[in-house]
Amino acid sequence: MLKKLYKYDWKSVSMLLLVLHGVLLAYSIIGRLAIAIAENFSSGAGTDIDTPASLSTTIFGMGAVAYILIYAIFIVGIVLATILYLAVRMQKSLFSDEGYLTNTLPVSSNKLLWSKILVFWTWSAINFLCVALSILILVSYPDTMQDIVNGFQTFFTSLLGFEGFGAMTDTIMLVLGVIIEYFFYFTALILFSICLGSLFKTHKTLGAVVSFFGINIGQSIVMLIILFIVPPLSPISTMVTTESGEVISSTGGNGTAQMIFMLAWYLVLSVVFYFGSRYILTKKLNLD
Repeated sequence: MLKKLYKYDWKSVSMLLLVLHGVLLAYSIIGRLAIAIAENFSSGAGTDIDTPASLSTTIFGMGAVAYILIYAIFIVGIVLATILYLAVRMQKSLFSDEGYLTNTLPVSSNKLLWSKILVFWTWSAINFLCVALSILILVSYPDTMQDIVNGFQTFFTSLLGFEGFGAMTDTIMLVLGVIIEYFFYFTALILFSICLGSLFKTHKTLGAVVSFFGINIGQSIVMLIILFIVPPLSPISTMVTTESGEVISSTGGNGTAQMIFMLAWYLVLSVVFYFGSRYILTKKLNLD
């Protein structure tokens, strides 16, 4: 049944998102072609008496700046639009008029939640890949290709441990941090905030937004307090002066311990948010 729910949720959100990401890739390809044409025009303008090279260079530079500015706005817009659209579809599917049908299906709340989560994860991965491919289209030139290849080689050699245990640990922590913080914590927080918003008598969408930012800010404050008051985790450096006048500096904690704590923190919160969402769907469902 989860497979059928996933297919239904996928179809309900994918049309618009496919169009948006297709436009992003098309815009990148057009930009790449425009840059190549502009470079050829600029290089040949110096031999044209009626078209000074400085003028063509200026036009090319202004066009490039305008394109990059629009492109940056477009990238940010695509990422935010994908997240917001998926969140809105979650809310409508679970708690709007559509929610009456969704919550009368002969399936458990776990399957309903996992269907939304899996669709969110899938489109988040597609979003990341499309943005990365779009950037690669624009920056992959013969002069830059070697740097790009070197960057990938450095990442994978560190990940596989060829540059030492310390580099491998740092890289693994980085990858786990991205996965846990975004795919677990961020997704679970969005879903939990939507469920909390449904408990508001009016302005349910506003309630979900307030819940999202309120919980995120609150947990960040609590996490920082714990980091500062627990000595092995504290990022504060301490200075100790011995009787001989020697000054000894101590950082109190280390980066690996702090990273492990933060990963565990976000993972625990993800579990709490998931079970909180399931509790609201099971025990406190409000479709008014």
